[in-house]
Amino acid sequence: MEERQQQEIAQAFDATPELLPFIPELLADLWELGGSVEVVVDLLRPLGLPAETTRILDLGCGKGAAVLTLAKELGFQALGVDLFDPFVQEARECAEEMGIASRCQFVCEDIRNTLLEVRDYDVVIYASVMALGRLDECVANLRQCVHPGGYVVIDNAFLTDPREVESPWYEHCATHQETIRRLTSHGDALLREVTIPAEEVKALNRKYTELIHRRAAKLAKLHPEHADSLYGYVEKQERESEIMETTVTSAVWLLQRH
Repeated sequence: MEERQQQEIAQAFDATPELLPFIPELLADLWELGGSVEVVVDLLRPLGLPAETTRILDLGCGKGAAVLTLAKELGFQALGVDLFDPFVQEARECAEEMGIASRCQFVCEDIRNTLLEVRDYDVVIYASVMALGRLDECVANLRQCVHPGGYVVIDNAFLTDPREVESPWYEHCATHQETIRRLTSHGDALLREVTIPAEEVKALNRKYTELIHRRAAKLAKLHPEHADSLYGYVEKQERESEIMETTVTSAVWLLQRH
């Protein structure tokens, strides 16, 4: 893997390149990474898209939670793309175990390359990945992957507190009004917006942070030379959680390409 790609993957996990070998273990207890799978399913189910012929593209799919769930529950054909090979391999294994490998494909690739290649999907999903810039730039890229009338699902956030956010995760965030303007700046229809309650976000963050802390403690015993880095990673997650809970509002948007 190129050094640039290693750095980008590490940034996506809010980690250093040296910690990348530990990421699969640190996040072993987390299946949904950055996305609200249940909300995505609830947004797509009422659309009445036909099972088996509907094609879903998930960019930055992580362990494939959305792809696997949509293929299992709604019968869709789905492609998940992620640059972190351990998660891609885990997603493939999970598809086999669930008996839905024929409906799921997972590719280890830079999503920016995928955007140049794929067209005419029915739905594209993009959740909490920083690779495509601010939302208007992001939508410009994503909408090219679906046919006219197709759907774009974006899982991200807008500023609750309009003051500057001191976190690279939210440098592209804006107020709610500006966020909606960016989402619809290419003429697509905003069909639904689902905001995630702050208490729900807080509870999930506490759960995930505790799970990561337990994994970090076990790894620190096995690799004491990396203990400071491992515990530093946990502290970063705690700081980012605090920002998420106080400064931004998590939301999922469903757009329809005009």
